Amino acid sequence: MLISRQVHDAVELSRAAPDCSISEDAGHLRVSGCMTRDALAAWQAVGDAGGWLRLTCVDASDDEVAPKEAGDGDRARITVRFEPPEHAAYVFTVEGWRTFLHGKVAPYQVSVVWLAFDDAAFSTEAFRVGAWIEEPQAGERPPERSDTGPRRQVRCQSSDLMAPRAIHPWVLLGEGMEGSTAFTCWREVAAAMVVRSLPTELYRDGYAARVALAGQPPRRIDLGDAPTADPAFAVLQRAARWIYLEGTDIEVRHTFLTAELAREWKPERTFGDGLEERLGPALDSASLVYKAHLRSGSKDTLKALADLRKTLADEVQKLMQQARDLSAGVWRDVAIVIGLQAVRVTTDLTKTGIDSSKLALVYVAVAAYLGFSYLMTVRTNWKFLELVEASRDTWRTKLYAFLDDVDYNALAKQPLDEAIEAYRRTQWWTTVVVVGAILGILAIAAVDAGFLTRAVATPVDVTANPAWYGELAPTGWAPPPPR
Repeated sequence: MLISRQVHDAVELSRAAPDCSISEDAGHLRVSGCMTRDALAAWQAVGDAGGWLRLTCVDASDDEVAPKEAGDGDRARITVRFEPPEHAAYVFTVEGWRTFLHGKVAPYQVSVVWLAFDDAAFSTEAFRVGAWIEEPQAGERPPERSDTGPRRQVRCQSSDLMAPRAIHPWVLLGEGMEGSTAFTCWREVAAAMVVRSLPTELYRDGYAARVALAGQPPRRIDLGDAPTADPAFAVLQRAARWIYLEGTDIEVRHTFLTAELAREWKPERTFGDGLEERLGPALDSASLVYKAHLRSGSKDTLKALADLRKTLADEVQKLMQQARDLSAGVWRDVAIVIGLQAVRVTTDLTKTGIDSSKLALVYVAVAAYLGFSYLMTVRTNWKFLELVEASRDTWRTKLYAFLDDVDYNALAKQPLDEAIEAYRRTQWWTTVVVVGAILGILAIAAVDAGFLTRAVATPVDVTANPAWYGELAPTGWAPPPPR
């Protein structure tokens, strides 16, 4: 038998004691009472199993003894301990399950709960519940959730009357298990938590728990007991999901629902009792009001999208103009180099006397001008690209936060990225041309300054050695007569 089942059986046998007391929290079970011999034998079997459990038994004299050594009918205190794993809850008893559900932190930090007292299997938006059939092991880390839970919408004036930290543990995912003890306990706590998530304010008037509803007129009502039976519980689940899990306009939907609840509330009804009658119609009305709100806000959304389109077109046009200006500037500077080279070639052909060292200085100056002009143009364009990226981040967070990442990427990010990529391709090719031109100018300058030598073809005097050249000449060829 599984050791978790052995502990459960021992607990059930111990309940026969008239003064039985059971309490449990994470990794710590305490059972006390005047136990029967059968109960003590069951605890002895748990202690003998050992393993990951540590069991201690204290008798009426406060001496630590083995369970089998305690007297039949004498008071004994049994303690069972184990190391609770991260992000998982392991529960032996119904009392421990209730303690877990009412915990301020535990329900929001686990992804799975294993029960030894029930074979229930159901899931919530935060964790899944199943039967405990193996040794404790860590669960998966729960996903990070935005801080937009009920405590951001409901003002809580008393530390012992608070809305839940998040709604996810109290919203059922799929079907429950009717008749299950574990599911019944969960449904009672979930109903109370969802009810606390609906009003505008929770407060105490003396010892009485009360709620406030902002609306026309505003209401102040006794909290009362939460409805746990269907169909009221199903409507509570639908309301919790609609407000907190269907989109980001949580505050707007919460405000609409509280206003609808306050509008036709009967003052003699407590909040929990009145929800059975009013929550369904109020939820339907709030849904219609919210749809009308979305339609009225669509005009502003369309205007914002039109502004985005215009701004995007302007930025793309500027990038394309920069690419054209960069290309035109490079070809203008290259034309200067070609013109200078044409002057040099013409000077060589006309045999005009010219100081080669001074011409080399002209080439160096032209190369410096070409490099500096290109560098300044590229630097200015890169500064502009940095400003475009910064402004695009501002668009995302300040102006167009209503767009999800997919839509924003399609509407704004991708076109700008393509324009920037086109500019960078143009810059790469112009850089190749400019660097090639500068290297060519410097090479010519080095030749004119005498740092490099040019190979010059020397004419061959065929009359000086006609016999030698005749060996290389075609058959029947004779050198011309000397002048």
